[in-house]
Amino acid sequence: MLGKPKIRKPGDLPAHRLNGRTGCSAAGWMRNPLVRSRGLLSCPNVWKQQDKIMSVTLHVCITCKAGETVPEGTACPGTRLHAALMAAGAPETVQIVPVECLSACSQGCSVALSSPGRWSYVYGRMTESDAAEILSGAAAYANTPDGIVPWRERPTIFRKQSLARIPPMVLA
Repeated sequence: MLGKPKIRKPGDLPAHRLNGRTGCSAAGWMRNPLVRSRGLLSCPNVWKQQDKIMSVTLHVCITCKAGETVPEGTACPGTRLHAALMAAGAPETVQIVPVECLSACSQGCSVALSSPGRWSYVYGRMTESDAAEILSGAAAYANTPDGIVPWRERPTIFRKQSLARIPPMVLA
């Protein structure tokens, strides 16, 4: 028999219940791209250090205007945010990729975090002054097996400015 489920605070979802037979959350089984060629199954709760080499992509919308009128020939806020992130330097396992649009135009500058087998997130209302916090959040995301950073460990902008959380694709 399993003990009491782990009590979580609002925003700390999903609460993982462990399957007594496998020690893994019931929904946690997915194919790990690193071991797919060997036909092995991997569970996020049994994540190994070598899985950290999976790269994380930080998508940055470079066309975001953040509600500003941008004069011809000047960089829009999204381009400036991308430049600030590139100047600050990405964490080791994070790749910063500019994209044309993340369809969050009413939410100011937006970024998205994604990685194979992990939850993906879209964040809005970002500015170039948020670069350090964005990179800190990307590093925390990269250090998780499933993309879910515990609520209290997330940078404030990731707690307050999340626009979407997208489940991982499960490869059959």
